[in-house]
Amino acid sequence: MPVIDMVRAGQNIGRLCKQAGLSVRDLQDVFGFATPQVIYKWQQGD
Repeated sequence: MPVIDMVRAGQNIGRLCKQAGLSVRDLQDVFGFATPQVIYKWQQGD
């Protein structure tokens, strides 16, 4: 069974967003989240 390195996944999310010029607010809107906390947690590897 594959294991996901949550810290590296979060780093990759942050890196890819930065490269694409997307903000946390942009992702929040795309995914339809009420608050940005989920995205911050993804980026921190939580």
